[in-house]
Amino acid sequence: MNTDDNTTTPTAEAPKDEPTPAAQATDERGPEASPPAAEASTPAAEAATTAPASEASDDASEDEDEEQPGDDIGNRAPGAARPGGAPAAQAKGEAAGADAKKRKRRRKRKGPAAPGSPEAAAAGEAGEAGAADEAGEGEGEGEAEAEAETEAEGGEGAAQAGGDQPARRKDKRKDKAAQAAAQRERPAFSVGEEVFGKVSRVTDTAIWIDIAGKATGLFDRRELGGEDVPAEGDQFIATVASTGVRGGMLVLCRGTPAPLDEVKARVEAAAQSGDPVDGFVTGAVKGGLEVDIQGLRAFAPASHVDLRHGADLSYLVGQLLDFQVAQYAKKGRDVVVSRKRMLEEDARQARNQALGKIEPGSVHKGIVRKVVAWGVFVALPDAGNVEGLIHMTEASHDRSAKLTDIFRSGAEIDVKVVRVDEKGKLWLSHKATVADPWDRVKEKYAVGTRHKGKVARLQPFGAFIELEPGIDGLCHTADIAFKPVAHPSEVVKVGDEIDVVVASCDPGAHKIGLHPAPPAGEEDEPRQRVQVYKPVKVAVVQAVEGGLSVRVLGVTGRAARGFIPAGHTGTARGTDLRKEFPVGTKLEAKVLEIDPRRGEAKLSIRALKEDAEKQAYQSYRAGVAREAKFGTFADLMKKNQH
Repeated sequence: MNTDDNTTTPTAEAPKDEPTPAAQATDERGPEASPPAAEASTPAAEAATTAPASEASDDASEDEDEEQPGDDIGNRAPGAARPGGAPAAQAKGEAAGADAKKRKRRRKRKGPAAPGSPEAAAAGEAGEAGAADEAGEGEGEGEAEAEAETEAEGGEGAAQAGGDQPARRKDKRKDKAAQAAAQRERPAFSVGEEVFGKVSRVTDTAIWIDIAGKATGLFDRRELGGEDVPAEGDQFIATVASTGVRGGMLVLCRGTPAPLDEVKARVEAAAQSGDPVDGFVTGAVKGGLEVDIQGLRAFAPASHVDLRHGADLSYLVGQLLDFQVAQYAKKGRDVVVSRKRMLEEDARQARNQALGKIEPGSVHKGIVRKVVAWGVFVALPDAGNVEGLIHMTEASHDRSAKLTDIFRSGAEIDVKVVRVDEKGKLWLSHKATVADPWDRVKEKYAVGTRHKGKVARLQPFGAFIELEPGIDGLCHTADIAFKPVAHPSEVVKVGDEIDVVVASCDPGAHKIGLHPAPPAGEEDEPRQRVQVYKPVKVAVVQAVEGGLSVRVLGVTGRAARGFIPAGHTGTARGTDLRKEFPVGTKLEAKVLEIDPRRGEAKLSIRALKEDAEKQAYQSYRAGVAREAKFGTFADLMKKNQH
């Protein structure tokens, strides 16, 4: 119901001296909270006046849709007088807009119920009552905020009323699908259930039972006692001891399965004492194995089941193995088992026994297990498959060969036992079982012999020439061409075939020095030895600035290069050397010095002529000296007598 304070007519003006309700409230709070008159329209004051106005307007709209006096009282500032002389049409328009907004709010409160139904009417009444209560408690929103909400959400009421039913049906379908999936995940068998199946396989530790094609069960053969072991195809009845949901295989038993609490207590005690426990491997999963210990699930990491990294563990499924409990946590819900210590101990004992039968120097057949950067791991089948290492230096006589090109995993090779060190490591050699091609190098590749080779690889200091598999020679950069070069790639490339001559050979150090072979027409030239102050025969290659570039006949490599300065050619100053010494002219010159870095000899024609003149003069002086020597009178008498 409307109060007397809210029944003010639109044309009435509030007395200027009469304080507004907001002003009265301010006077009651005291002078400290009284704001200035200019700030009387603050949001707090608007909320204080809007709440009773909203309550009154909502109550009036529920009784009838006609305009009630005071509907727009909340739009006036507290303490301000209503404007006079407003047209009646404007007042009716504002009332109609307010009624439309109220109807939208009522539709929003009604919820998803269909319009016109009893549920919708009840929901609308409940929503209006709740809205009226909220307005009475002062929790109503401002008119501007209400307009924004109704404009944004007013058009969604009908869609919600008609579109929530399909959404509910969709949620129900999702719930049914989830229930069906959960039903499918449930095991087809329960612990303690008696099952009937057919024997599909018999091993040393277990009997495999095919249960009507639904699952495979494992039965411990120790439970048979003195009974006969069933054959494949026989019918078999047993009790489910473990469902093996994760592993995929059931574990069966005779009679009642062991209580799970007793099994947990025994496993926990084994975790503390280190005693082994036995369990069936029910499945191979990513990262390890699923193990069943009398109905208690456990997990065995792959690295603790097989010493070979990355090995396929599916061959262990269905076996009854001994494990050590590495972890027992969460009251038996997190159990981790391991076989690593037992496997390492067994492997250590077997290795010690095998190494005791191996003698250094003996030759064995081996199987290549793994090829790594530094060597090859080889297993010896005749020595208990004990593994040894062939170091890269003992792999082949060819030091440039790659291990991956010589050995393949699984290949059978001959190896020789080099030694067994104090740590129990076995060292093997493969090249000791193959004839060393360097044993006959001294006879086959003697100094000065000519051979054909292939460029194997290039280095800044020279080119390696492969003479035959396992035997390489080095042609130094300074020797690879008559013209000096900075890198061998300027002359040859990998794979080229070239003719070479052996310049040096050291079989003990496995070193062969090579030079490019002389071209056709020069191979029959007599060999010379270039020594300081000794004459050599040369051929003019080119007249360059400052002298002549010559080639020492019968010499290869850097020692074949020579240079005769212009002043040592024995010609007058200003002589054109190109005309005086055409290309190919053969001369004889004296070696003055040899460049220790480049290996080039400095020659002189003038020095050789001077030496010839000196020698002629010395011969003349020796003859004169002989003739001028008369001797004693007795010598002359003897000479005359003869």
